[in-house]
Amino acid sequence: MNLFKLRPKKYTFSVFVVRALFLLFAGAIIIQLVKLQVFQHHELMDKAQRWRQPLHSFNFRGEIVDRKGIRLAADKTLYDIYAHPSYFENTPKKMAAKLAPLLKVPESVLLEKLAKTDVSTITLAKDIDRDTELQICKLKLKGLDPVKKSERVYPQGNLASHILGYVNFDANLFAGVESTAKDKLQATPKVKPIEYDGRGGVIYDTSTDPATATQPLTGKKITLTIDSEIQHIAETELAKMVTKSHAKRGTVIVMNPKNGEILGFAVLPTYNPNQYNKVSQQVVKNWVLSDVYPPGSTFKILTIACGLESGAINEYEKILDTGKIKIDGWPIQNYDYGKHGAPGIIDLKYLFVHSSNVASLKVALKIPKTTYYNLLKKFGMGHTTGIDLPGESRGIIPPPSEWSRSTQATMGFGYSLASTPIQVAAAVAAIANGGIWTTPHVIKYTPEEATKRIKTRRVISEITAQKLTHILAQSIEASDAKAGKIPNFNVAGKTGTSRKPNPNGPGYIPNSVFTSFVGYFPVKDPQVLMMVVVDDPKGAEVWGSTIAGPIFNSIATEVCRILNLEPDAPGKYTKKGE
Repeated sequence: MNLFKLRPKKYTFSVFVVRALFLLFAGAIIIQLVKLQVFQHHELMDKAQRWRQPLHSFNFRGEIVDRKGIRLAADKTLYDIYAHPSYFENTPKKMAAKLAPLLKVPESVLLEKLAKTDVSTITLAKDIDRDTELQICKLKLKGLDPVKKSERVYPQGNLASHILGYVNFDANLFAGVESTAKDKLQATPKVKPIEYDGRGGVIYDTSTDPATATQPLTGKKITLTIDSEIQHIAETELAKMVTKSHAKRGTVIVMNPKNGEILGFAVLPTYNPNQYNKVSQQVVKNWVLSDVYPPGSTFKILTIACGLESGAINEYEKILDTGKIKIDGWPIQNYDYGKHGAPGIIDLKYLFVHSSNVASLKVALKIPKTTYYNLLKKFGMGHTTGIDLPGESRGIIPPPSEWSRSTQATMGFGYSLASTPIQVAAAVAAIANGGIWTTPHVIKYTPEEATKRIKTRRVISEITAQKLTHILAQSIEASDAKAGKIPNFNVAGKTGTSRKPNPNGPGYIPNSVFTSFVGYFPVKDPQVLMMVVVDDPKGAEVWGSTIAGPIFNSIATEVCRILNLEPDAPGKYTKKGE
């Protein structure tokens, strides 16, 4: 009986111990839960979100389109394929056999890579398209890791390459509009971050946007002022003449003088921005903005504008053209002195028709130095235009205090200073626009943006601009040259031929010139200005009228058609109307 009585006592003690341990264990769990759920709640929530969100968001840069919506630049999805040997379930040989046809790589090459089991990661292929990546995933080969990335592509190839520029993500380098509009192109909308489970699936809740969850965020679209059709014609016609004349390079700038919008901007030599790394930096840079040249006779437009505006001359001015002259001991003569000798008393129309250097320098010398300088500065000489493209040069114009009599004289016909083609184009556009200079630009801006980006200033009076336009139009009509004579339209313009300065010292490079033509139309109400410059063409007759002029005529004729401009001279310069 005593033994029987002792057993319940022992049993009660065991139950007590078990209960105590259970309570201690339960208490520990409760304490840990309180710690995790109350005291560490926010810390653990943040940690969980970080694990469920991707380390790097996958975004697209915004598209770049022309004024009609044609896509010029966009991002596309590509994949890099990596292999991790520690997760392989198939033999390297079997994997190589299955992957070779899809990756278009010899099986032996893949096998050599996959056999390196002593490394953690193997790069199998880069820049694989989406369809190929899907086919690889269907193989269900363990140990393969396709990593998604974006690549910038330019679907129009070489078209407008110097305007668009390029993107080098690895070196964080940008050019052209890709650089100017970088912030906008990369500015993706703010959305709630997407969270993923351990298998890569999207964790949806009531606030999850399905479009955001399945598509990359995209930056803002940039619309250009460029018209792809005009751009293509400009590049094509320029290329024909550059090839025919064996020229070094060339450019065509087509712009609306009323608002500064650039409709076409051809630059040769060109390149494919999809393969920008396969050409030299000399080809990639936009020399039309960065390099300066003596504008030559196209600058006579600005000299006469300054003379008229300052009152130094009037539109009926008569000038004694002696054909040749000496200034500070330096001989200067007209390009056609050998043929025409001393023309005698001439007017401004004759000055432009025959591109008289002597008459131009005499006008320049009539203008007070400071007045001449200040007007040229207003026209944009010596400072950047502010065009929305990187790499623009200021040009070179010495201050009046450094001018000798010969400096001022030669400036009258486009020497003793240096400018960029875009500076000259913008300056002459001011005359076409009734005397108001406007910032040239390639990006379409909202009205609010335009007030900050697009600057305007009056350079000369509207009356001066109208008088000069009338004289330039008369000179085109009176000239024997065909430059500027396009069907059904009157053109105001001027040719130019200037010697190339020696970059290694004083003087000029023998038999090397810049040929140019700048003009605007219709004369009645100018809607288009075009600047053509061809660098170092070769041949027997190398002049602005024979090289740049034909390019202008071909492109201008097509531009009138594309823009559906109303003719201001119906039947003129057509076979029936000539």
